[in-house]
Amino acid sequence: MTSRATADITPVLVTYNSAGILGWSLPSLSRFDDVVIVDNQSHDTTADVARSLLPQARVIRADGNLGFGRANNLGIAQVRTPYALLINPDAQLQDGAIEALHAAARRYPEAAILAPVLYDEPGVVGDFFRGPFHVRQHGPRVTPEGDLCTEFVTGAAMLLNLDAMRGIGFFDPWFFLYFEDDDLCMRVRRAGRPIMVVHDAAMLHRTRQSSTPSARTTLRRVYCMTLSKFYITRKYFGTAACIGLVLRVGLGSLLTLPLQLLAPRKERLLRHVARIGAALGAWRHLSRAHCFEPAD
Repeated sequence: MTSRATADITPVLVTYNSAGILGWSLPSLSRFDDVVIVDNQSHDTTADVARSLLPQARVIRADGNLGFGRANNLGIAQVRTPYALLINPDAQLQDGAIEALHAAARRYPEAAILAPVLYDEPGVVGDFFRGPFHVRQHGPRVTPEGDLCTEFVTGAAMLLNLDAMRGIGFFDPWFFLYFEDDDLCMRVRRAGRPIMVVHDAAMLHRTRQSSTPSARTTLRRVYCMTLSKFYITRKYFGTAACIGLVLRVGLGSLLTLPLQLLAPRKERLLRHVARIGAALGAWRHLSRAHCFEPAD
């Protein structure tokens, strides 16, 4: 049943080998007349599952794996409503969340981004809002007792006020995966626009389950995260700061690697291998204006 909230908001999802989680998350979007799903050329049945669960959805098959930011930009370009709800395939809207977000967007028309409270499980608030990426975070996670203005919210769940965002721009396409939400939030705040957390809008988030887990997924995730950390450091603090970070990460992982080869912790070993690969890739291409996009 269409309400004012669902009529004004279009959900946008980016999928990649997400078939296993969609049966849990997509039914919460069934009330929307329009949903935009951009599939990053999944190798599983993601697109077919999405069409089966949400027949009203527009499923766009990308020509390749565009990454998170570019694929979201492609989806946002299809939106004709005042607001776009960016939501990960591993996130599930809870009852009343859409109405609460819509009411808050009307209550705070100057806000460019509004976010629900993300819970890792019922009653356990997730790590979804904080300060800027370069500031060390302190203190336990807390559940907001009211709406709050913050420096950052995760791209796993963002309600974008499109009128405000068009003057700022959307995701920087040179972030393939990770830290694109940090960059977006920094640009929003520099433009003088608030980022709001809406305390009575709830969403469950099964972290890192958007794609089927595997050794390759772990390697790619850490590799992309490391490259994006290098890029955002260079973007905001310059090439010298980026070089220093590349050396610290690369040499640190290289020195640690022999010890990891003796330990039975496979995931930790994969993380160090991925960081070394990212450091080498960034080092080879530091002379380029944009050198951090990984090969597919």
